[in-house]
Amino acid sequence: MQYQRPGPQARLGPACPGCRQPPPRIRRQFAALYKGTFYFHFENLCYANGRKTTFLCYRVERLAPGLPVYLWKGVFRNQVFPLKQLHAELCFLYWFHNHILSPNENYRITWYVSWSSCPNCAWEVARFLAAHQNVTLTIHIARLYYFWNDSFKQGLRRLSQERAQLAIMDGQGFQYCWDEFVYNDGKPFRPWRKLNINFNYQDHNLQEILRSLLKEETFLIQFNNKHRAQKPYRRRKTYLCYKLEGPSGSGPLTKGCLQNKKGKHAEARFVDKMRSMQLDHALITCYLTWSPCLDCSQKLAALKRDHPGLTLRIFTSRLYFHWVKKFQEGLRLMFACKIQVAVMGLPEFTDCWENFVSDQPFSAWHKLEDYSQSIKRRLNTILMSFRLDDITENIGNLQLAPPSF
Repeated sequence: MQYQRPGPQARLGPACPGCRQPPPRIRRQFAALYKGTFYFHFENLCYANGRKTTFLCYRVERLAPGLPVYLWKGVFRNQVFPLKQLHAELCFLYWFHNHILSPNENYRITWYVSWSSCPNCAWEVARFLAAHQNVTLTIHIARLYYFWNDSFKQGLRRLSQERAQLAIMDGQGFQYCWDEFVYNDGKPFRPWRKLNINFNYQDHNLQEILRSLLKEETFLIQFNNKHRAQKPYRRRKTYLCYKLEGPSGSGPLTKGCLQNKKGKHAEARFVDKMRSMQLDHALITCYLTWSPCLDCSQKLAALKRDHPGLTLRIFTSRLYFHWVKKFQEGLRLMFACKIQVAVMGLPEFTDCWENFVSDQPFSAWHKLEDYSQSIKRRLNTILMSFRLDDITENIGNLQLAPPSF
């Protein structure tokens, strides 16, 4: 595949595409594709030379009580304007924002794309999803665009962190796309040679990209549970890796990795993100490098209180200022709110590694279990040495500012 250097692109607003500047006049929206166009541009070749245009087939539904209500479907492709180029993803966002989107409705959008997004488009779509919590997006991808490039990988991870569901198109996906978005004259879809082999190749690469939310070096330094940082000394920061699953672990829905940002702790950012999602009867597992401070513990406790059907498990690698009374109170508060608070052991480090770092076997550092057992004893002492009446009173008096969305 030859890299196509895009021309200047129309910038979207940082929070809401089309709100800050007049949108370009989007043209060339198609009802469907010709058969030859579909076969040429959607073939899931491992290296697809000469296919320089992205085609995006979309379906928009409104989520009403009961069954979703179908609204619209069609096809976009890259568009070229004087002095700028607009990729298919941004064409859709401008069109959807200005013709369909209402703040009082919930929407489900499904894309079938010939290429995965470039870094610029991925970040713009992620910003759009972050600003419009009433929109969910599922992206079915025929081929991964520059999947070996770090900036392209980061773009896909950013989409996943903002609730976009990413999947590689399999035989059923191509069949659906053929039936819904192609002028097929009633003819059946003819799978090409090596469709399933190429699917396995593309899917393996996508899973590797989404798995690697943390670099190996970062994990080994930041999640290390030794009492003292090792030479060369590096500041051990707060990282929060989370995975959200259906009831009783029925399957992963989304996962991500957060850090402290602009004075906001990773735990607070996590709570804001979770409040924007449907959490009834969900199972959330969090892996933290440091246990939460008192303020973040209160926010996590309020999240659990507002979603009693939610199962929230928090595993921490190390305890943050565990000898300070207010931080002990935070741990006790979460425990009293029936949040599962525990210390990471070898099984948790292994699970975190496999879900967020690499599919290579996890190699434990020296005395990992010894350090873990020592921290567990401290946590148990903290959690057991409190009066339940005092904690219950704190929960009743818990007052937080309205959550920011």
